Amino acid sequence: MLKHPMEDDLNRRLVVALQEDGRVSHAELAERLGVSRPTIIDRVKRLEEGGIIEGYAARVNAASAMKPVMAFVAVRYHANNDEALEQKFWRAIEKEPDVLEAHTVAGEDCLLLKVVADTPLGMSERLRRIRALGPMVTTRTTVVLQTHFEKPGPSPFPAETPLKKGSRK
Repeated sequence: MLKHPMEDDLNRRLVVALQEDGRVSHAELAERLGVSRPTIIDRVKRLEEGGIIEGYAARVNAASAMKPVMAFVAVRYHANNDEALEQKFWRAIEKEPDVLEAHTVAGEDCLLLKVVADTPLGMSERLRRIRALGPMVTTRTTVVLQTHFEKPGPSPFPAETPLKKGSRK
């Protein structure tokens, strides 16, 4: 049975290093991780081909891009089991430049979107456009007041076991 690539400690450490700085050179990674440059090149290539590393991108601060208003938008819609209508809806959502994330969710809502805008009025306009994308589309919006942190992805290491009462780390 083949071992999953993320069960390998070097692969996990490599992913963490790339999450911290996706622009780091292979030579620097090799030095940091104590392996050869060809080993790093091979590992990175396999992690990319395996879909573990999905890509590299600059993380842009929304406020610096003059889009300081952020909201999470719960969307409900009724496509009446019409797959063509649903695909048209998805393509339209994906084309909206200020919709940064879209997730299908369980529960009463169908989608959860992360949306940015330049002003509250701009957010209102984006919500109007989202509601106009299909029949019977409704939204429920939660505006973000402050972001405390964002992570570039999940940690590839297992979660630590919580401390037991009375124990110290």
